Amino acid sequence: MRRILIAGAAAVGLLLGMPGAANAHDTDDWYDVGSVPSGYGYVGSSSSHVSGVYQQVRMWRSNNYVVLSGYVSDTKTDGYCGTAQIRYEIYDNGGWVGHSHYRRMPVHDCTTGTTGDGHWKTYVKSTYKVRNVSARACHANSSGGIIHCESGWHGPI
Repeated sequence: MRRILIAGAAAVGLLLGMPGAANAHDTDDWYDVGSVPSGYGYVGSSSSHVSGVYQQVRMWRSNNYVVLSGYVSDTKTDGYCGTAQIRYEIYDNGGWVGHSHYRRMPVHDCTTGTTGDGHWKTYVKSTYKVRNVSARACHANSSGGIIHCESGWHGPI
C-alpha cells in the first residue's frame, strides 16, 4: 500500500510539474509587431484541417529570427473552439537549446463556420533565433486555452 501511495504522489508531482502550452504572448519568446520587418523573406506556411479546426501558420525569416502570422477557423459545431499550437527550438547562450518549446498561437475562433471565416493574428516576432517551426490544430475552450491537439505536426515550415 505504501508503494502505491508513493507512486501516486510521484505521478501527481510529474503532472503538476509539467509546463502547460503557454500562449506565445505569455513568454519572452515572442512579441507583437505591426508588420513583417524589412529584410525578412517569406519561408512558407503550414496548415491542417482536423476534427473541425482549420489552422494555418505563415512564416518569414531573417538570420533565423522569425515572424509568424496565424489563422484559425472553427468549422464544426461540437462544443469546442479552435486554436493552433506551435513547436520550435530557440538559440540561446551561444547554441541551440536541444529541446522544443511549445506555445499556443495567440488566436482562436469559436464562430463555427467554414475554413474562410475564422480569425487572423498578425504578426508575432521571435525574440531569439528560431528553427524547426511546426504547427498543429487544437480544440480550445472559449478563452482560447488548449484542451487537446491533433497528434501530428505540420512542418517544419
